[in-house]
Amino acid sequence: MSALEIRDVRKDSLNDLLKLNQSNLPHVGSISMSEMEHLHRQAVYFRVAEFESQTAGFLIAFDPQADYNSLNFRWFKKRYSAFVYIDRIVVAPHARRKGIALSLYQDLEHFAAQRNMPIMTCEYNLRPKNEISRQFHQRYGFKEVGTQITENGKKTVSLQIKQVVPLSPSIKQPGKGESSNGGNPNQS
Repeated sequence: MSALEIRDVRKDSLNDLLKLNQSNLPHVGSISMSEMEHLHRQAVYFRVAEFESQTAGFLIAFDPQADYNSLNFRWFKKRYSAFVYIDRIVVAPHARRKGIALSLYQDLEHFAAQRNMPIMTCEYNLRPKNEISRQFHQRYGFKEVGTQITENGKKTVSLQIKQVVPLSPSIKQPGKGESSNGGNPNQS
């Protein structure tokens, strides 16, 4: 893979990311522009991957302090005090099978480790079935901790967690007043 950059999302790119989101239904939830803007304000992590100068995908994640009313987020919030919740990851069709999702997850895990967030949480669809997501999360080390029915019975999701790999003692964590690029070696 060459020329992959992961960066924080800018407000001026939300419209394009919304279109990408909506093109990936039912694997991610449908949202409006005002909802996308709310996610942008509430997210502890909202980054876009660009591959060969094109938007390749994005990942949105929240910590427990987020003002977010997702049924799945609330499920984790009731059970865990410290976590990073992956609300959605979307990879553009032209960028699939190029390691984009893996790169975003690794970047998020490093971000979480820097902030002492002990677990990553997410869900994927059991119904309608999302086998690619199931396989990806299994390979990455996620384990099922529950299931629930959502969207008035239209969906069943598998609720997943993964322990965050702690930072090596040789990697300096940012302290107060220090800036961080979220562990992304592609940013300076």
